[in-house]
Amino acid sequence: MKIQKLIASIVWIPVVIACQQDPTPIDYGNQACAYCRMSIVDERYAAQLVNEKTKTYSFDAIECMINFKQGNLNERWQSELVTDYRHPKKLMPAENAWIVRSKQLPSPMGEYLTATSNRTEAEELEQKHGGKIYSYSQLPDLKNLPEL
Repeated sequence: MKIQKLIASIVWIPVVIACQQDPTPIDYGNQACAYCRMSIVDERYAAQLVNEKTKTYSFDAIECMINFKQGNLNERWQSELVTDYRHPKKLMPAENAWIVRSKQLPSPMGEYLTATSNRTEAEELEQKHGGKIYSYSQLPDLKNLPEL
């Protein structure tokens, strides 16, 4: 019985991995945001969602991705990705991101949300530009963000 379970696991692992989708490259300057329909231009702020059917939605800012998610609560997301500010065009899992909210770092849609790949980089941005640091999961509902 244990051997059958092991074989079944070995067979299903490649299937599950094959269903995972890598980030789809964003066509900066030509592709429209799935939420606000503005062109995705700033390579430091783009974000992306991939649903369970591997359909990809790209956004010009984290706030657009969050608003889109709020409007699609029944959807299940395979991937939530944000751009690492210090590495333009590099999408990373949102759950690993640290978000700095500072008036001195204006994101495309005006919520001042800037993602970094680690806490140290977030602290460096906070020291240089002020603001507040959040983990992605701690980011409050956009309607409840405190004044800057």
